[in-house]
Parts: sequence; C-alpha cells; structure tokens
Amino acid sequence: MKEKNKKKEKEEVKEEVKEEKVEEFKEEGKEEKTPAKKKMNPFVLGVLLALVVVAVVSICGILFLNPNKEQDGGKKTTKSSQRSKEYLSDYRISGNSIEDFDLYFLQLENDNNNMIYSPLSIKYALKMLSDGSKGDTKNQIDAVIGDYKARNYPNNDHMSFANAMFIRNTFKEAVREEYTNKLKNEYGADIVFDEFSNANTINNWISDKTFKLINSLVDDETVSESNFFLVNALAIDMQWNQLLQCESGASLKCISYGVHYKHEKYSDYVPEIYGRYPDMNFNGLEKVKSVQLGASFNRYDIIRELGEANIRKIVGDAYREWLESDEAKRMDENSAKYGYPGVEHDVDKFLDGYVKELDSNYEQEDISTEFELYVDDNVKVFGKDLQTYDGMTLQYVAVMPRNVSLVEYVRGLNAKDLTATMNKLKALQLKNFKNGVVTKVFGNIPLFNYEYELDLMNDLESLGIEDVFDINKADLSEMLEDEKQYISSASHKANIEFSNEGIKAAAATAMGGKGSTSGGFDYLFEVPVEEIDITFDQPYLYVIRDKDTGEVWFVGTVYEPTLN
Repeated sequence: MKEKNKKKEKEEVKEEVKEEKVEEFKEEGKEEKTPAKKKMNPFVLGVLLALVVVAVVSICGILFLNPNKEQDGGKKTTKSSQRSKEYLSDYRISGNSIEDFDLYFLQLENDNNNMIYSPLSIKYALKMLSDGSKGDTKNQIDAVIGDYKARNYPNNDHMSFANAMFIRNTFKEAVREEYTNKLKNEYGADIVFDEFSNANTINNWISDKTFKLINSLVDDETVSESNFFLVNALAIDMQWNQLLQCESGASLKCISYGVHYKHEKYSDYVPEIYGRYPDMNFNGLEKVKSVQLGASFNRYDIIRELGEANIRKIVGDAYREWLESDEAKRMDENSAKYGYPGVEHDVDKFLDGYVKELDSNYEQEDISTEFELYVDDNVKVFGKDLQTYDGMTLQYVAVMPRNVSLVEYVRGLNAKDLTATMNKLKALQLKNFKNGVVTKVFGNIPLFNYEYELDLMNDLESLGIEDVFDINKADLSEMLEDEKQYISSASHKANIEFSNEGIKAAAATAMGGKGSTSGGFDYLFEVPVEEIDITFDQPYLYVIRDKDTGEVWFVGTVYEPTLN
C-alpha cells in the first residue's frame, strides 16, 4: 500500500490561512469546534485589459486497493454505520457564479509566480467524488461543494468538456454499478477499463479531450499503483470577435485606429502590426511582447462652448489675412495652370464649410478593437468577450492593482468585491465617457504563455477536505464495495497562452484620418483632452468566466509575460 505523502511546502501560508477559520460540527447534541481556514478580508478590486489565452488544468484522483483490508466472515463491510458530524465551511459554494472558493487556490499559493487553474474542473472532480462517498468523508466535501449544480456544457470545435472514470480491469467488480451508472447519466462520463500497466490510455484520453494541450498528466508508476482515476477534462480554443491589435493580412476582423478631428489640435494613431508586436516594460522586464490598443471619444461640443459667432470672427480674420499671403496666390496660380481646386475667396462660404466640419467632430468615436474598461486610483480593469459558440460566451477580465502589490491585493480579495469591481466595467460607447472633453484611451497589454501545477491535495486538506485522503477515515462506499480505499493523489496542471487572436484553454481534473479643408489654410483650436492609460505594466490577476452565469472557468496571475 502506497502511504499518503503530505507535502510540507507553503506550510507557513497555509497555517495563516487556517488559524482563524472555525469549522463547526455537532454530534449527538454535543457541539465542538475545530480550527480551520480563516475567512479572507474584503478588499477593493479593479479590472484590467484582456488578451488571448490557452489554459490547461487537471485534477487526478487515485484510489489504491488495500491488500490488508479486513473482512468479517467473507461479508464486506463499510463505514456507513459510523455516526457522522456536521461540517461548516466559509468557502461553501452557493451557486454557479463567482465564489470565494474560486479564489481560494489563488490566495493559498499566492507566491509572486505565474499561475493558472480551473475552479470549474476542481468542482466537477469534487462533485463526482462526493457522489461516491458517505459519512464524514462526504460531509467534509459537501461542506465545500454545497449547493453547486454541475451544468452540462457543449462540445464543439472550440470547446471540450468531458468526464471519465478509469478502472483497473481486475478491480472492476469492486466498483458499484449504481455509481458508474450515475456518472454516465448525470455527468456524461466515459467508463473505461484498462490494465493500468502504463499511463497511455488515460493520457491519450485527456489529450484528446483537451485539444492535445495536456498530453502527459499522469506517469506510468502512478497508474500502475492505482485502481481507478476520476477525471474531468475541459478545454477552449476560442477567438476574439476582433483582434486586440490590427494585423496586416489577418482574417479576423479589426478596425485600424487613426484619429484626426478637423480643425482641432488632436491626432492619434495606433499602427497596424507588420511582422512583430511592440515592446513594453513590465515590472522591470524590458522588451516584453505586447499589443497596443487605442480609442477616442469626442464629447467636447466646441460650437456650444466657444459660440459660432466667436468662431466665425476668429477664423474669418485669420482666413482674410491668409488670402493676402504668397501661399494663397501660388495656389490660385496652380489652379489656373494645372486645374487644381482654387482658393475660396468668399469668406462667408468658406466659414460655412469650416463650421460644419468643426461641428461634425462632436460625438465622434474611434476604436481600434471592442473591449470594456474601468480605471480608478486603485485598479485598472480590462474585459473582452470571446466569440460566442453554441450560445455560450466566455469573457476574459484582468485586474491590476495600482497602489499595492498583487500579493497583498490577492490576500485581501473576496468574491463579493471582485464581482463589484467587474460590474464596473464599461463598454467603449460614447455615453460612458466624460462630457465636455475628448477622452483618449491608450495602452499596451502584454502577451503571455506559461504552465502551472497546483499542490491540490494539500490545498484541499487546508480547505477541510481531509478524510478522503486518509486510509483510516475515507468512506467511499457509495462508489466501491471495498473498505479502506482512499484518494492518495490529487493533481491539477494548467497552461495558458494569451495572444492577439484569442484564447486557448484546457483543463483536466483527475480529479482597431481624414483630410483638412480646401487650400493650405487651417485654423486649429485647442481642445480639452482627458487621457485614460490602460497599460498593464505591473503584475495582475485575471478570470475567464461564463458571461451569462458568472461560472469561473479559469483564474490566473501574470508576473512574467512573454519576451520579444
């Protein structure tokens, strides 16, 4: 029997997380309390800018057969007769929207590193495990999984969602048929029998269900010592509706961003990409690969602010003076010689056209790509939708704290405050920007690509799910006929790529000017400009969520983006 290996890494962080939380239970009218993880303090959150992502996550639940299990006269016994306790958790899941549970692993392994995991994948693994357990083992899991309802997600060329139970051939009779039927009927799970001589069958299934993003989750040794695996695998390969930055020759829609307001001193331009992405500085790193975004919203009504009569007087005087200049005379000569448009000598007529063009600047909006944003003194927030597939839209939301480190920000984070911050996101629409100014939105967002693996078993134990990992306490009698079976390993691996085109993500749980007026004359008015810099140049967190339900597919942090 393989003994359970309890890792000692991150113990100081986990003890701090545990020390103030109270886990209450009642047994036969007697009330006791045991120490558990403390409730995280609320913290104000803000939202940042999004890019293209690839993510992979996995949990691997392994049960080992105990050759020394005791039997009474050949009759198999279970632990269902034990009196069970009531467990309460501050991380109990109350529904399918964002929960403190979704942020729990981020806070527990909050260590200045890129990380990525899938709360959705972990929930599915726990839900299937709960269905196979009884007594205190089930109560500890249910204290966390709570009222969570596992939804059925579509499978197509852009999204994969699958569950499975892999069973050793010689262990087949030990698995209850009622349990495997429940997995098939409620979770659409595959039931796969295998010799467990190597990891090929499991890893090939996971690779197939994750668009080949996760190809080696478990190793031969682990499989050869196991009796079964409960697996959830999910993956996305989705594009933005528009590129983050326009790119020459790209098939995906994008609007080139170039702004010039006639007769106003304002001009801005975000160039298309030709073979490379611009460099940026990120948290001390130079030459970080990024995309450049831009938008302008003109809510400065210059005609109303300055008065049309005043504008006509100022511009008319300047134009009459210009008509006497050598430049105006040369333009008249060239007009007669080459057929070019001549100079307009009717000043009133010229002013009619000038005022009309000046007035057309008001309520003009120019955007390089569609996204949402929110910026205040504490945070920057960026949101962008991925394309809708089979009626489901996933949204990427990034949040960068401005006055504290990401480690400190995450430490005080909770689902309520994060939701409130994300709800402040505003679409790039004229009505959402300040009246009386021209608003200039600009910035760079880094691209990234990395992999991460959770210390899942220890993280779940810190959450209060302990008995299932203890050979002397685990009760999996709803799943198995055999006593003294337990989960000896739980792993969760993820990788993510954030690109200009979109997001790819997978998880496995085994467990976007115009010209000026005629002639060479122009009079440029100063206009008030308010700038919003949406550059993400410090560590930040992000979530990828179902936009309709709020269900969180992935959570991650960015400390080291991709270098050019």
